[in-house]
Amino acid sequence: MKGICFLLAPYAVALLAVGSGLLLTLLLQPLLEPTIFLLFFAGVAVSAWYGGMEAGLLATTLSTLAVSYFFLEPVFSLFVASLDSIVRLGLFVLVTILISLLNSELRTAKQYLLVSEARFRRLVDSNIIGVIVSKMDGAIAQANDAFLQMVGYSQEDLLAGQIRWRDSDMIPPEYIEANDRAIAELTTKGVCQPFENEYIRKDHSHVPILLASALLENNPDNIISFVLDLSERKQIELALCKSEERYRAYLEQSSEGIWCIELEVPISPDCSEDEQIQHFYQYVYLAECNNVMAQMYGFSRAEEIISARLEDFLVSSDPDNIAYLRSFIRSNYRLIDAESHKIDQQGNSKYFLNNLVGIVEKGLLVKAWGTQRDITQRKQAEQKCKQLLEREQIARAEAETANRIKDEFLATLSHELRTPLNAIMGWTQLLRSRKLDETTTGRALETIERNTKSLTQLIEDILDVSRIIRGTLHLNIHQVKLVPLVEAAIDTVRPAAQAKEISIKCRFKPEVGVIVGDANRLQQVVWNLLSNAVKFTPKGGRVDVQLQRIQSHVQIRVSDTGGGIAAEFLSHVFERFCQADSSKTRSHGGLGLGLAIVRHLVELHGGTVCAQSPGIGQGATFIVNLPIKAVDVEANTAEELSSCVNIQEANNYLPKLDDLRVLIVDDEAEARHLLTRILRQYGTQVIAAASASEALLALQEFKPHVLVSDIGMPQEDGYTLIRKVRALSTDEGGRIPAVALTAYARAEDRTQALLAGFQLHVPKPVNPGELAAVIANLTGRT
Repeated sequence: MKGICFLLAPYAVALLAVGSGLLLTLLLQPLLEPTIFLLFFAGVAVSAWYGGMEAGLLATTLSTLAVSYFFLEPVFSLFVASLDSIVRLGLFVLVTILISLLNSELRTAKQYLLVSEARFRRLVDSNIIGVIVSKMDGAIAQANDAFLQMVGYSQEDLLAGQIRWRDSDMIPPEYIEANDRAIAELTTKGVCQPFENEYIRKDHSHVPILLASALLENNPDNIISFVLDLSERKQIELALCKSEERYRAYLEQSSEGIWCIELEVPISPDCSEDEQIQHFYQYVYLAECNNVMAQMYGFSRAEEIISARLEDFLVSSDPDNIAYLRSFIRSNYRLIDAESHKIDQQGNSKYFLNNLVGIVEKGLLVKAWGTQRDITQRKQAEQKCKQLLEREQIARAEAETANRIKDEFLATLSHELRTPLNAIMGWTQLLRSRKLDETTTGRALETIERNTKSLTQLIEDILDVSRIIRGTLHLNIHQVKLVPLVEAAIDTVRPAAQAKEISIKCRFKPEVGVIVGDANRLQQVVWNLLSNAVKFTPKGGRVDVQLQRIQSHVQIRVSDTGGGIAAEFLSHVFERFCQADSSKTRSHGGLGLGLAIVRHLVELHGGTVCAQSPGIGQGATFIVNLPIKAVDVEANTAEELSSCVNIQEANNYLPKLDDLRVLIVDDEAEARHLLTRILRQYGTQVIAAASASEALLALQEFKPHVLVSDIGMPQEDGYTLIRKVRALSTDEGGRIPAVALTAYARAEDRTQALLAGFQLHVPKPVNPGELAAVIANLTGRT
């Protein structure tokens, strides 16, 4: 109800004002005849002043009707007859409308001023910010409680004139210049931009403030200023500064790598894993890191790696890095104690333990903070322990295998010895009875002779293997014609082949020529291969023997149509005591030593031997390659020496090694000295290195023709050395002939040496003549 009355009050005032003007005009009509509208002007003005434009217009309308009805001819009628009356009435309406408009504007301005003043007063009294009104000379006329509390004064101090903002008691000396600049700006522009300042409090402490001022328009000598207390902000800034200092100290003194990556383009979790990983390598860069982190990646200082893209210091193709990022994405951008693998600038593998947390803003990944601890040494130790464990397991397995092989060998040896002995003893006892006829006696003697030869061969094989193991099997070197040697071996096995109706086909090339070697041992090689071929070939089968020259080698091929060799056993056929069938039900006898002896004898001659077979039941082929020496002798002048020739005499038949450069690598000083003395006797130039690193330098400077290296050496062994050598170019010596001269004499040691890059594997101790022959074979020198 009150609201309705409030809204209707201006219009009621308009009615009252116009009615009062009408009544007074009627009473005073004789006196107002020239100016009949005078009191109505006053009524409209009062209405507009009180009620605004709408009330003024209402008063104008009512006044116009009243004047027209009561005072203009014809009276008591709203019809106006004369033009003069119409003009007067129009002018009245125009003037009253103008009066209403002016009064309305004045009323609105007054109300705005009242509202503005109320708001300003509310701002001042709210004490959110300090407000002062002062003179240009520094005297403060008014100040709210916020300002007084800021500077530590009271209203009584203000009234007593104790606060003057331009006095040295309130402005610190270091801020006088800034205040003078603000006053100059205020004088010329009427306002000064906010600037940081300080006031001296009543207790002489300092308060940091932000000050902004303006001149009052109605009184240019008066200044209104707004003062904001910055104490809390300064405390926060100081705390942040200290925090930053602590962070920097932690960053630089930490033993862990600390880093921050930022994105140019934030990552949305809605993207697929692959898209996010691609995003990491394209749009992520290192924003911050400490020196520890930089050094982990092979940089000397953090500045060298900061601003680099992620792919610049990570290997984007490394599956470990990709797996690491996938784990980070899948764990909602948070990883704790996650291991990762990196490659540093020098190409070294590094392992790290990582903690990584992503910073997500508005659902987007914008940066990530992480720590890294280098655990490379720990991982290497773990790997070493793992390798030691694996080696121990391998050694245990090898020991168990060796024990099993030993037991199988002893059982086989017992069988192989007892079988011929049984025949010998049986027929011997029958012969002593003297009750056999001539035919039976001949058969008995033949059987005894055959089994005696079998026993002799078994014993020779065992002795040969013993010599090989002890390194005392030596060669009697001389010039050898291979064709008669192979024919003699064929003649030896021919009776056994004829007994099984096995045909032996020979194909000998006439240009084979002469080689340097031990005729007896070479014949032993061929005989072993032929014996095996006849043994494993069924009745009616065929054995092919080929002898031909292939470039700088002579090749002997022995093929059969026998039982063949299983693929899984093919790589083991030359191992000692190794047989494809070692069961009691096996079809063929033997100790499994023959092929091991063949391989050793062939390698002593600087050659190679290998086995091939399509599979079980499809026969087998054994291929021997022997190097040809450049000896200028006719075949009919090739002269064989007896097996009793001593080493010094045999050495006279070795090819000359004059001007041949040999690099010897051995960590034992005595071994280097001995090998140097031996080879220099044959005319070689020798340089000796005590380590792999020395050898690599000597290889570049000395340019040797042959490398002779030990295997077991500290830090880097012979396998590591030959791999590094083979990685070199041909001009740098990467294709140099190499001999592994080592005390590691197992079959697997030989295989490992050959796979690593050596051409030959020679076990220690080695005879000087054999070593010279091996080097000569590798280089083709006389």
